Amino acid sequence: MKRFMLMFLMAMTLVACNKKDSTIVCGDYDVTINMAADGETITAVINGDEMTLQHAISASGARYVGELNDTVVTLWNQGTEWTLFFNEDVPISCTIK
Repeated sequence: MKRFMLMFLMAMTLVACNKKDSTIVCGDYDVTINMAADGETITAVINGDEMTLQHAISASGARYVGELNDTVVTLWNQGTEWTLFFNEDVPISCTIK
């Protein structure tokens, strides 16, 4: 039930923008996010590079992980807040555009 509620909140966050794709800004990175209907994957375009991220286990929120050019990319969402990580390095706070 907890997972369903988290997925529902995240989906509602994305739908709130009234567009199919949502755009967030994470530091110097523009990130466009499109969630699959089942919530198990998202397609992200980061500064023009497209990738698919898979839903991953998270203690809280929703976490999606993928690889782009030998770099592990993590997008983590909790409520309306997003955080971007490259290779589990320093977190980059994001804002909804």
